[in-house]
Amino acid sequence: MASVNRRTYRSGIRRGDAPRLVCAAAHRLFSAKGYLATSIDEIAAEAGVARATVFTAVGPKPVILKAVVDQAMAGDDAPVPIADRPWFKEALDEPDPARSVQLHARNMCWITQRVAPLLKAVETAAAADPDAAKLWEVIQRQRRTGMAGFAAALSAKTTLRCDERTVADTLWALTPDAYLRLVHEAGWPIEKFQAWLADLLQRLFLP
Repeated sequence: MASVNRRTYRSGIRRGDAPRLVCAAAHRLFSAKGYLATSIDEIAAEAGVARATVFTAVGPKPVILKAVVDQAMAGDDAPVPIADRPWFKEALDEPDPARSVQLHARNMCWITQRVAPLLKAVETAAAADPDAAKLWEVIQRQRRTGMAGFAAALSAKTTLRCDERTVADTLWALTPDAYLRLVHEAGWPIEKFQAWLADLLQRLFLP
């Protein structure tokens, strides 16, 4: 049997560290291997904790997946919705339409950098796993809600070149797919992608 490269089990870790270690390990494994191909034993080994600790610290695999996605979307594990984050509200509240679009493109890049491979793992697993399918539906609904909120805020600042629904759908469609194609596959630097995205959105939406 092939040997498994495991991290050293850290029996002396503090209780409060376990959820962070488990979620970080699961994020790496889900992104690299996929959700269905990752086992609880592998998450425990990657995190350097006992198998039972994975369940007591976070929960079974579907719960871990949701926790990992939520943290990746927000950037941390603080119980603050994305819509209430200062960096998200900055784009909504910016009075200048062009600057508002630039800030939203920045936010899209920040989120997508953290979550793009993970979202693809969830999407792939959704075809075969009911828990992943439910989470995928929730993610898409939440993303559409966030995009619709920005579209409404932008519409209040200026006369748009298209209706709010088209703005929201366009924002929803561009990430993570465009990011994965241009940054991961075509090798664009993230700075180039962000500048391209901001310019594209201004050309599509603003008069």
